[in-house]
Amino acid sequence: MWSKLGLYGAVTAIVAAAVLALGAAVATAHGDAKALRLVATDTQENFLDLGSPGPSLGDQLVISETLARRGRGVGTAGVVCTIVGAEPPYEVLTFQCLATLRLRNGQITLHGLIEVQGENDRGPWTVAITGGTGDFRGASGEAVVRDISDTRTIYRLRIDSANKKKHRN
Repeated sequence: MWSKLGLYGAVTAIVAAAVLALGAAVATAHGDAKALRLVATDTQENFLDLGSPGPSLGDQLVISETLARRGRGVGTAGVVCTIVGAEPPYEVLTFQCLATLRLRNGQITLHGLIEVQGENDRGPWTVAITGGTGDFRGASGEAVVRDISDTRTIYRLRIDSANKKKHRN
């Protein structure tokens, strides 16, 4: 049976991957694409057991995080993951996750389905970059999220942006 920490870890890993992708701000060979790496640390989290006891359709994990790049704080993140697939014996759960990363010069949104293979699964999971504001306006691409502990996640983002400004965060 899934433990609360196992569910938290799975969702936290997703958020972390997105944040790490944002942090490095290193140009890639894909023209306007930028690769970013961020480390997310949980500041608050809550698992909402909304259906029958234990993991079930509609349960949610809500997480607040601080974001760092090279050890320096660069922003915050909010993540909500909802269970959209859970069948006994609950060894595999599917979450739909939405994350917003708030950085100094704008925000980046991430969205995707992730499949968690047991409570010790730390990823990686790949989700879409679905948009942004400020310097990240018009952002698209992918984020790879991996949990590195129960409270820390790494986000690796590959941002393809219609906005030609440099991603400075």
